[in-house]
Amino acid sequence: MKRKYWSLGALWLYSTILLSAQEVRVHTIGDSTMADYVENTTRTRGWGEMFQEFFYPEVEVINYARGGRSSRSFYQEGRWEKVKNNLRKGDYVLIQFAHNDEKEGGKDGADGRGTAPWTTYKSYLEKYVDETRSLGGKPIFVTPIVRRYFQKDGTISPKGCHDLSIAPDDSTLNYVRVMKYVAQERHVPVVDMTASTKAFVEQLGETATVKQIYVPTDGTHTQATGAACYAELAAEGLREKDILKKYIRTNVPLILNPTLINFDTIYAGDKATRCFDLTGLHLSPQQGTLKVKAPEGMTLTDSPESKDEKNELVLTYTGGKLWNKCFYLHYTPRKANTVSDYVTISYEDNCRKLPVQAVCKEVTNSQNITIQGKVTGMKGITFNEGKYTITGANWPADIDEAANRYVEIIIESKDKTLLVKQVSFMLDGDICYRAAYARGKDFYPRTDIGEAQRPVAGKHKLVLPIQATLQPHKQLHVRLFPWSLKATDNLYFNIQECIFEATEIQ
Repeated sequence: MKRKYWSLGALWLYSTILLSAQEVRVHTIGDSTMADYVENTTRTRGWGEMFQEFFYPEVEVINYARGGRSSRSFYQEGRWEKVKNNLRKGDYVLIQFAHNDEKEGGKDGADGRGTAPWTTYKSYLEKYVDETRSLGGKPIFVTPIVRRYFQKDGTISPKGCHDLSIAPDDSTLNYVRVMKYVAQERHVPVVDMTASTKAFVEQLGETATVKQIYVPTDGTHTQATGAACYAELAAEGLREKDILKKYIRTNVPLILNPTLINFDTIYAGDKATRCFDLTGLHLSPQQGTLKVKAPEGMTLTDSPESKDEKNELVLTYTGGKLWNKCFYLHYTPRKANTVSDYVTISYEDNCRKLPVQAVCKEVTNSQNITIQGKVTGMKGITFNEGKYTITGANWPADIDEAANRYVEIIIESKDKTLLVKQVSFMLDGDICYRAAYARGKDFYPRTDIGEAQRPVAGKHKLVLPIQATLQPHKQLHVRLFPWSLKATDNLYFNIQECIFEATEIQ
């Protein structure tokens, strides 16, 4: 069998035809276990960002899930309003919430996330169903994926299955039971991801689950392989319910994330790096060699720190699987041009191409500058005696950001265009964090630029890439969302320095 290579023009035409042929839209709403992530900043991946790979091109998946959101906060923050504004008659809406609804142990939390299962949680699920249907959409419940809470007998605990009740026959704090109850009341299809992910990880075993499925820092979030496996389970769940059955791909051999590498705008001489995941779930033959080749003028490494940049990387696989492989594509343009090329992934007689795009510009009259930033806004954070802490001083044990707890730095371009390249913080404290920037006052849409899921004690410098062009008289908002892995009443941090590195374009 001959390997098939497509010309760039044929591939572009084929992609255009497929895009215009999309006839079904699937909207996904939920929390961090479903959300999209900027691949360069974290090893965490949500199953929602892998979901598109399990559909034929006629289906478009639009993922609105965001970390730290509950059924209540997703609605109250206005994120649901954005979904409704984009909803068309006949669209599907997949609804997965519970992880953050559990924040207050089954009570309505003061931070706007925690919900009581049989009252507040239930009412928001009903809102999503009723409002989806009022716009002609089709709601589908997806029960939350399990947490990696193994018991001595090798099974996942009730708490890991979102049942906070103490007695085994008590459903008072059972979020999955509530979702299924609302589904029965409102005649909503249910994909039981709690059951399928429970069976999956129990069969895999605790050790393998830690290494291959979840991130090492917690038992909730998944790595690329876990996200791909869970996306496949979600697609299989829909197929079993005879929902979108003809559009679902089965036994997908190779999962790419993202499915397009876009460097956006790069200036000549500046080095840019993008990350992508390769996950082999059903590779054939069972054993073989896989080659990853960069476009001309670009290089690859298998870690962000590696200096051994190559045009082609070769790796072996066994058992038809390739798990948690992450690659970094590097590009330093030398002149102005537009790039439309491909990373080529080949194994045996199979070939898949990952599109790569970039707009490269030259700057003839510019000046590198530094801008001293300072905190200009806070929410849920108090500044006291030269230190920042959560309002009320009691930090909850949290493994994800809270949308209503952050410090914000805003910079504004005066009369020149700024290419903002990076921001650096000098932090003093023992916190985890996620950092992001946005141009709008409502901080939407936003781009994540870094995170740390393990706290670093003491003073340390944080350098985060931005690569954003800021037009004259426009603002760039940068937010630092701090959280803590352990509940404490004496956690403080200090932003001693904030420096923006930029190029001022005449």
